[in-house]
Amino acid sequence: MSLPIPVPAAFRIIAHRGASAYAPENTAPAFRLAAAMGADEVELDAQLTTDGEIVLCHDRDLTRYGHGARVVEEMSWPELSALDMGAWFSPYLYGGERMLRLEDLFALFGDQLTYHVEIKGAAADLPAAVHAAIQRHGLAERCIVTSFSVAALAAMRAIDRNMRLGWLVKQIDEAVQAQARDLGLFQLCPAAETVTAQQVAQARDVTPEVRAWGLSGCTTHGAHGEVLALIRRVLDAGCDGMTINWPDWVVR
Repeated sequence: MSLPIPVPAAFRIIAHRGASAYAPENTAPAFRLAAAMGADEVELDAQLTTDGEIVLCHDRDLTRYGHGARVVEEMSWPELSALDMGAWFSPYLYGGERMLRLEDLFALFGDQLTYHVEIKGAAADLPAAVHAAIQRHGLAERCIVTSFSVAALAAMRAIDRNMRLGWLVKQIDEAVQAQARDLGLFQLCPAAETVTAQQVAQARDVTPEVRAWGLSGCTTHGAHGEVLALIRRVLDAGCDGMTINWPDWVVR
């Protein structure tokens, strides 16, 4: 299979934490690179600081980024903003790169992008804070709020009956269908490694869209072929989109 891989015209090519195969995830360079590659949709991870700022960080703690086991949601924005979030990926290329807030990302790109905002953190006030930020920037039509947490999605639905919501699940079954219907979801988001055409058909009974997640990881030591196989699996299943660390690997 040669690159880039063609996808349907309406297929959502969503840069996972930005172009995170090429730049440190959830940072300005990763999002800028995704846009330069032609991706007009990005996925990002939202957590809430002790002083109420929404920061973009995937992991609960900072170990993977070289700052020890400090918990993101137990820190303030001044503490987090001082950290180097690029050197762990490449000291030469990205040393000194700082953490972003959701506000910063919205200010950088405005309505140029569609934002898949994953409620990653556990703070009870996070859904309301995310909603307020989206409204402040007038980006409700450009945002889809996602989470693995049904409680977080239910909290967002209680705040806004019209917000587009997506539930990240391992796979789609009757129980998932029922909850998706109750929440009035816009998307069901199964794992790429488990998605099937049957699951997509099930999801379409209750949601307008199905998009896959999990096209990430490493492409060394033979894993390149594994990622290509996942792309093909997602397309063969009939999904409407996918998050991918290599947004340049697919093209409409």
